[in-house]
Amino acid sequence: MTGTRRSARTYLMGLIAAAVVPVWLFAAYVLVSFALSQQEGFRDRAIEMARQAAAIVDSELNGMLLRIDALARSAAFAEGDFAKLHAEAQRLVSGSNQTIILRTEAGRQLLNTGLGPGQPMPSLPALSAVELEGLAAGQPRVSDVHADAASGAPSVSVMRRLQLKDGSPVLLVITTPTAALHRILKVLAPKPWVIGVGDRTGVYVTRSERHDEVTGTPGVATYLSRALGSSGSFTADNQFGDTLLAGYVRSDFSGWLHAANVDLSLVEAPLWRSLFSILAIGALALAVSLVLALAVGKVLTGDTSSLARQALMLGAGKPVERLPTRLREFELVSAALADADADIRKRTSELQAVLDTVPVAVWFTYDPTGRQVIRNRLAAELMNVPDDHEHPFGAPDPVIETVAFKDGEVVSREDRPLTRAMRGQETDHEEFLYRLPTGREFVLSSSARAIRGEDGKVVGAVQISLDVTERKRAEDQRKLLTRELDHRVKNNLAIVQSLVQQTLRNAKDLEEARSVVRDRLSALAQAHDVLARNAWLEGDLHTTIAAAVQAEAKGSRVRLTGPELMLPPGFVMTISLAMHELMTNAVKYGALSIGDGRIEISWQVTEGPDAELVVRWQEAGGPPVSKPSRLGFGSRLLERMTQSEGGSAERTFGPSGLVCVLRLPWRPA
Repeated sequence: MTGTRRSARTYLMGLIAAAVVPVWLFAAYVLVSFALSQQEGFRDRAIEMARQAAAIVDSELNGMLLRIDALARSAAFAEGDFAKLHAEAQRLVSGSNQTIILRTEAGRQLLNTGLGPGQPMPSLPALSAVELEGLAAGQPRVSDVHADAASGAPSVSVMRRLQLKDGSPVLLVITTPTAALHRILKVLAPKPWVIGVGDRTGVYVTRSERHDEVTGTPGVATYLSRALGSSGSFTADNQFGDTLLAGYVRSDFSGWLHAANVDLSLVEAPLWRSLFSILAIGALALAVSLVLALAVGKVLTGDTSSLARQALMLGAGKPVERLPTRLREFELVSAALADADADIRKRTSELQAVLDTVPVAVWFTYDPTGRQVIRNRLAAELMNVPDDHEHPFGAPDPVIETVAFKDGEVVSREDRPLTRAMRGQETDHEEFLYRLPTGREFVLSSSARAIRGEDGKVVGAVQISLDVTERKRAEDQRKLLTRELDHRVKNNLAIVQSLVQQTLRNAKDLEEARSVVRDRLSALAQAHDVLARNAWLEGDLHTTIAAAVQAEAKGSRVRLTGPELMLPPGFVMTISLAMHELMTNAVKYGALSIGDGRIEISWQVTEGPDAELVVRWQEAGGPPVSKPSRLGFGSRLLERMTQSEGGSAERTFGPSGLVCVLRLPWRPA
């Protein structure tokens, strides 16, 4: 940009020269100090008025105490003459609305000037432990506000604990309505002041104004909570919604709270007048300074806002261009921001290319809880995070809520590598199983390190993870196959040993033994072939049976029917050997020993909780058969093989041919 560029200092000096803020502040200080001193005078006056109210109310209560003390010193009380004592008490309260009561601690009345002679005196509530404790050692006690037993009007009492002639404790009580105290306060409180009295529990005794509305009702809790200590002042709202300045004194004699209140608006009026004066003076000075500062402020605020936007754009990863400005300092800062943006973009592009190329998942975080992370491409793919091309690299995103397991135990978010690294811990090649909300599971081998600032404190963390799911699956598969192979080899060796031993024992000569052993081992090998096609995990039932009978089957004389079923390895071996034995017997003696014979092999799975695999061998068109007198090795082998898998073999010898039904508990592969 062309034109003269001036230093920012030149503009600032012009602004400061036109400023009137110091003068304005000084005037405000003087005026506000004066107003505050007047407020302090209100506070002192409020406390003094509360102290005067407390003295007058205490004087009235002491007068009541003198009456009952005079009665307690009378001869009638000393002698226990209640009739004479009643007459003296009547004279003491004559012409007033006070009542004298003599009662027991439990509440039984012995004397009541409010009742005529001979009138029944109802029981009064028993005194609480707190009240009795306050009357200990003969000290008088002023009560809280209570309802008068006869009239129900709000009243207060002064009482003293005494002993009758027989030594039994009694309470001599004098009661007066709170309205009597209101008449005293009403004269004492000048306008616009209001004086209120509350008992020890915060209930209104009286108030110089609106006495009938408040006496006997609880005071405002927030008001009472600020009246702490023996005296002081505060501001609070009363129950009528007025904001007051209050001065209070708590009486040592009664424990009551005496407060003088005045509307806060009257107290603050001088302060508001001072503030209005300050505003008027300041407005005039400000009008002059604004005219002078307008041109300067326009340049400064405009260029400052533009520079601030540049900084925000740099932080948000948006392109930053140089700022056209008349200020040399701002021009230098703007150029530095633009150069920094170019360098950051170059380094960010390089880092993103590297992180998107490496075959590992990478997470960064600067969040102490590890819940805001920066991911590379592979990490986003692992967590099923959609690829957002407009999302700037380096902007954090919330973590995906996954469930992590280590050694079969659930691992909390706080104990995972990235969060532990934020606490300064290191993780090396630890394997965790993760489960996504979609149900997908994978295994990661993770390492994590803390990122530290120049002062050595942890400011962030990085986690690098390698997806080892397929490797773990291959290892588990290899272990499973090894165990299965070991188990099957042992079983097969046992089967071969049994086949050879039994064949040699039952064979007529060596040649017959060689032939039988060869055929049976061939059937065993065919079962192995079926399992080998499926990694020794399962075998197809149709293929198993077909492989066992195809060597002896003649054209279409053997028919197989049944659903497609996959069997566990044990079933494959059992059914293969069983089919071989049945086929060998059919060729020698059964349906396949003559030209018209045929065999029907079918299978099905029964329904229900005790489901079974039922394989049915049925011969037809062969020579008549009968049940042999003894079981041959083939029959015994058939029974042992099915029983070893928890099943059974049932054979029926009929005129149409042999029927054999194999039953095995259904255990699908």
